[in-house]
Amino acid sequence: MSNQTSTTEEIFLKIFKFIILTVMSLTLLCVAASLVFSAYQYNQSQKAPAPAQKAPAKTVDVDEFLKQLKPDAPKQEAPTKVEEPKVESPPKPLDIKYKEEAKKIIGCDVESRKQANNAKDEVGEDRIENFRKQLQRIADNKSTDRGLPFVTDLVKVSCVIYLHSQVIEYRKANHDEDIFPDAINFHIKAWDALKDEAAKFEQDEEDRVKRQEQEENIRVALSKEAAKYSLTVAAGAFGLFMFLALYLIISAIESNLRKINSSIDKLNQGKVSEVST
Repeated sequence: MSNQTSTTEEIFLKIFKFIILTVMSLTLLCVAASLVFSAYQYNQSQKAPAPAQKAPAKTVDVDEFLKQLKPDAPKQEAPTKVEEPKVESPPKPLDIKYKEEAKKIIGCDVESRKQANNAKDEVGEDRIENFRKQLQRIADNKSTDRGLPFVTDLVKVSCVIYLHSQVIEYRKANHDEDIFPDAINFHIKAWDALKDEAAKFEQDEEDRVKRQEQEENIRVALSKEAAKYSLTVAAGAFGLFMFLALYLIISAIESNLRKINSSIDKLNQGKVSEVST
């Protein structure tokens, strides 16, 4: 009966040891996987976002002005003088800034009126100088800061408008002397709208870069935390592995002691049998 009990115990011990060895193998795999995952997460670095893009270059659309010349479209409400606040200190008499540009714009207007058979006197220096002063106030106003690019574009756009066949036909039909300020005011509004649109685009790009940098900082911080957590899991799994290994060692010692004890008992029983005989 004792032999049968001993055999049963040995079978269960082997099964139990097999389970423990399986668990130990899984803990080793967990340790290895946790260390690899922790190293990967810890080495995460911030990825630089795509740099902020400049606003796409856009030009004033002359067709928008031409649409206003159609009979069924409302005419642009523009004063006979260019709408710009006056500066306190007038330009110096010797300052001839933008004079060539002003002369070119007025020259295109005169050529347009000539083609429309609506020309009067030749352009005098007084008109050029007065318009140049207005042009300088418009371009160099500190609140808008349009500058030379505005003036250069104004020359190109205004000449295209004045010399456009549709404008010439409109002048022939209406003898409209107000096309000149209309075109100038149209360009001012269109230029400012494009400038504001470009500024908004570039500001949105800067905000996008900042937002993506913040998101990357958060992602990297979370990766570092995940690496620490993975290290904790690896340490726990390794601790469990050592505990089970220690248990197996103690179990092996106990089994060996039992075998030794069993051998001693058999040896003692053999001696007692010899003495009895």
